[in-house]
Amino acid sequence: MKVAVIGASGGMGGLFARYFAEKGHDVVGADTANGRSGKTGPVRMLSNAEAVKGRDLVVLAVPMTATLKVAKEAAKGMKKGATMVEISSVKGETLQAVRKAVGDRGRLVSIHPLFGPALESTRGMKIAVITKGGESGEESTFVKELFPDARIIPMTRKDHDRHMAVVLSLTHLMNLVYAGTASRFITPEEFRKVSTPNSSMQLTLSEAVLGQDVGLMYAIQESNPFSAKVAKEALRELRQLLEIVQGGDERSFVALHRKLTKSFKTDKRASSAIREVYSAAEKAR
Repeated sequence: MKVAVIGASGGMGGLFARYFAEKGHDVVGADTANGRSGKTGPVRMLSNAEAVKGRDLVVLAVPMTATLKVAKEAAKGMKKGATMVEISSVKGETLQAVRKAVGDRGRLVSIHPLFGPALESTRGMKIAVITKGGESGEESTFVKELFPDARIIPMTRKDHDRHMAVVLSLTHLMNLVYAGTASRFITPEEFRKVSTPNSSMQLTLSEAVLGQDVGLMYAIQESNPFSAKVAKEALRELRQLLEIVQGGDERSFVALHRKLTKSFKTDKRASSAIREVYSAAEKAR
């Protein structure tokens, strides 16, 4: 298969360029930062217009804010019947606009790789695939053929963004708040010296979030229509806990803890969470 990866110099673009090249496909890359093309290994770097010519598959691995613009450019040069794959972390209304840009020129498949460029094995791939009804169908089958080792999760556009408001937006937000608060009282060195396994993992997670692309994190917060609602609920939860503790209401604290514990009992890993944290903390020492 002939593949073009637009954004091939970036983290995710480089990952996909190498992946398809290692699978034996004819891969070319395109990026405004051609000087960093070494990251793509054996992939030849061309302009966007040159890269998409005659390609069966065009992968858009560009910043979310550039997705629609690049999709319009790529669609004009795509051969008839080709497939475009976009990988943005928030779909929103942009996805509809991208579909319109591709039109009947080819097929658009919208996915969200639920992993980052640091992924070391294809067996760790988990990919959300946007389908019209949320059920596994033609799009899911196609993506499974591209990534046979991946776990494919079909979902609607709306469900995707609603879930990502918690999985991404809330996770980023809470860890930025944690890092900001901790930094006002203690240095990272002091923290590690006296940390417990739970707090050690929390600091590690906060530092991992701080190490991510800040532009992407902001775009995820700003463009997801569900992010603000989730953030407001998080603030409400914090205020409720503060009122309980400051009011010396142990009974309400215990009741809230029991309620939350019960709601998470459906998670099969909940009972082993403490052991997993201690194991991870020990390995990180």
